[in-house]
Amino acid sequence: MNNRKKRDNKLYSITRKQAYERDNGQCVICGYRAEQCHHIVFRSQGGLSELRNLACLCMQCHNQAHGVFAKEIRKHLLEEVEKRTDEYEKN
Repeated sequence: MNNRKKRDNKLYSITRKQAYERDNGQCVICGYRAEQCHHIVFRSQGGLSELRNLACLCMQCHNQAHGVFAKEIRKHLLEEVEKRTDEYEKN
């Protein structure tokens, strides 16, 4: 495992918990109980585990985030998570 991936895994262990706290353990899209912490910009596409790149999602919304409407969902998530993170960081 390269150093970048190791650093990102370490960061993810911290920011994943922060994302669940920020999102109150609920799916950012539908409000149901979150089961996944989703990378909005996928790691495979250079996305990192920064808080602004993570969204808590239920399983159904997570599957949709990887489906045919992934681009539209990604845009929505980026906007919503930006607002939530700004508010979270104020507190």
